[in-house]
Amino acid sequence: MTTILVLSLLVLLHELGHFLIAKLFGIHVLEFGIGLPPKALKIFKHKETEYTLNWLPIGGFVRLAGEETDPTLWQRINPLTHGHMFFAKPAWQRALVIIAGVVMNFLIGIACFSLIYTKMGIPKEVGRQVMVTQVTEGSPAKLADITVGEVLVKVGDTEITESEKFVELIKENKGKSVSLYLAKVDANGQRSENSRQVSVIPRENPPVGEGALGVGVASVPIFEYEKLVWYMAPIYGAREGMKEAIGWSREFLRIFMHPVELVKNVSGPVAVVKVGESAAKEGWLTMVRFAGIISLNLAIFNLLPIPALDGGRLLFVGLEKVIGRKRVVKFEGYLNSIGMILLIGLMLFATVKDLFFS
Repeated sequence: MTTILVLSLLVLLHELGHFLIAKLFGIHVLEFGIGLPPKALKIFKHKETEYTLNWLPIGGFVRLAGEETDPTLWQRINPLTHGHMFFAKPAWQRALVIIAGVVMNFLIGIACFSLIYTKMGIPKEVGRQVMVTQVTEGSPAKLADITVGEVLVKVGDTEITESEKFVELIKENKGKSVSLYLAKVDANGQRSENSRQVSVIPRENPPVGEGALGVGVASVPIFEYEKLVWYMAPIYGAREGMKEAIGWSREFLRIFMHPVELVKNVSGPVAVVKVGESAAKEGWLTMVRFAGIISLNLAIFNLLPIPALDGGRLLFVGLEKVIGRKRVVKFEGYLNSIGMILLIGLMLFATVKDLFFS
């Protein structure tokens, strides 16, 4: 339930971005809806805007005057209201209204990470550790219940800080029983002081590409957090928050630019809710980080030049200068419908993947 509330709030704030910039440019907002239609009730009406509560409790929407008006009717609209229509505004103003939701999601992501570092302190790298990044089905690691995200602390009596050393020790012990000590790491990079022990027997002749143990590993930093005085913490927290937001944005953009990796990593509502509920159990800071990551994901995803997304609508505004505005508007509705069908198909694919292949 917590995850659904967080996701709904992020979408609602995205729509608030569109709403605020539309109001700034004098565009009439006919409806600001909390949740998705069908409409449950009208909460109140202020000026031309009706604020409504809708039956589907997921996010929200804004309905702008003239956003979907037939271009053949543009010249027949009442001159008193014509100037308040979305279509009547210059291209740069319409572009800013479209991109405002994405900007809002970026700002939310930065704010979430900034809050974390303001509270926890500034991260300082104090060492290295070896983290499990992949576990192959049917491998010795899978049979020993080793999971992605755990840290390998020791192999036998030898402490591990680099992945190369781990690989070397496993190769030396092929066919022998080996004790591995593993620890959990939370979303903020803090390693648990307690570790668990498992026994594995690395394979002497593993399948091609799997390795003796059947795990993928990577060396990652160990962080400690330096607390600052209260009046400096927000400043440095914002700096670190910006750095992390940029890092996550680059990573999401990289994934979206590689279709094969996108299909491999795509997650639907089931997986997102599962991760969110797990984050909620770890405490409010972990949940704030989850919200920041999801907000940035929404921002980058909405920037993709796909019809029905903000990036697609922005592309249509750019195409107006090339092929003519009325021609663009004529086909925009059809292309948006196709884009929506593709997005629904992607969501269904991701849901099936979450339920049966994860």
